[in-house]
Amino acid sequence: MRAFGLGLATALIVAVFAGTAFAKDEIPPEAHKAGMAAAPALIESAKLPCTLVDARYMGANEASKMKVYEIACKDALGYIVAAKDKDPNPTVLDCVMSSAPDDKGKPNPMACKLPANLNPGAGLNASLTAAGRNCSVEKSRYIGSTASENIYEVGCTGSGDYILRTSKTAGTAPIASMCATFAPETGIKCGFTTPEAQMAEIDKMAAGIGQPCTVKGRRYIGSTPDHTDFFEVACSEGKGYVLQTGSNGALQQSIDCVKATELAGGCTLTDVRQAQTELVTVYTHLSQKAGFDCTVTKYAEFPAKADGTEVVELACSNRPDGGVGMFPANGTPKVVDCLRASAQGYVCNMTKDFTPVYAKLTASLKAYKASSECKIVNGQALGSTATADLIEVACADPPGEVVEISNATNSVIGIHSCNESMITGAGGCQLPGNKK
Repeated sequence: MRAFGLGLATALIVAVFAGTAFAKDEIPPEAHKAGMAAAPALIESAKLPCTLVDARYMGANEASKMKVYEIACKDALGYIVAAKDKDPNPTVLDCVMSSAPDDKGKPNPMACKLPANLNPGAGLNASLTAAGRNCSVEKSRYIGSTASENIYEVGCTGSGDYILRTSKTAGTAPIASMCATFAPETGIKCGFTTPEAQMAEIDKMAAGIGQPCTVKGRRYIGSTPDHTDFFEVACSEGKGYVLQTGSNGALQQSIDCVKATELAGGCTLTDVRQAQTELVTVYTHLSQKAGFDCTVTKYAEFPAKADGTEVVELACSNRPDGGVGMFPANGTPKVVDCLRASAQGYVCNMTKDFTPVYAKLTASLKAYKASSECKIVNGQALGSTATADLIEVACADPPGEVVEISNATNSVIGIHSCNESMITGAGGCQLPGNKK
């Protein structure tokens, strides 16, 4: 990562130290006095986020008319500030930048020396907290800068190695990303922990997904522009998951590899075909338990409900019509036909023949009203209420009707004429032959 604009600034400030008395470790009292006198104006002109704690005058260069100061701030980064007379834009380096070894690996003469700045990385704690990381900085180093960001590596007490990017634009939140998200070709390399230790952070996330998973393999998949990161883990139990984290690095969700086939090429560490075969068997069992005789051949998943209930479209080998299964983690499974499913917002794509659905609903109408002479030949969903699905049906001999089907019993609990359906709020009949 190339550091834009830092090289010239460094050279200018280093030049100040040539022949000055303040390049040594001692800090004369008069240096503190002069620094504290100049610091408030420097903080204001440089627009530094700093509550002044201490300051010192470091030296001057007569040729460049530049004076250099060190400033310490409360709970924030410290700074080296170089200012010229009548120049409203001083040159600023934070203490992490100025403490970096020189090109020959020797200690930097510009390293901050005020007591409050002796652990320069501590000033990054506030940025890490703002980025959502629980980290007490033990190590830090400056990596480089772009036109819009300064980039650091930070190592945390106990564990954690992150790349921290702080914006040069006030009010823009910092971003802290796990080192495991940076491939070698990015030019950013973490040095405080090994790649193995970085990957161990992924194992910690896998332990929190609420599923049995002894991690036997893991990899970084990729990131989105909003700094969402994706990792794959393979489990010795036979399954695999994609872990999704937010910009703060916290786990947002885990996605079964069977469901992640469209995500960045899908999982590569898990045999998804075997897992899919196993799920076909599971869904067949759950469908039959729900009273819907379906030997599942294919399935397609809808977004899960808020309570975690899986919602899955099913295609069957033993019948032309499929259904939509609703399978809670704990509770009774339920399957509804594709006509009713559409009333609840789930549109089937694998069922094309609705003849069996119409035949079953015709029988339900007759059971509810013995005098019913409607042989259903077409149907569409009009919507749902808290207790029932509303289905418009077209009969072989008009007129058509609007049927209420109980969510609790799956039986017909009401029949309305097309005119009545306007009154009940179903929106009126729309099928050919029913619409007036």
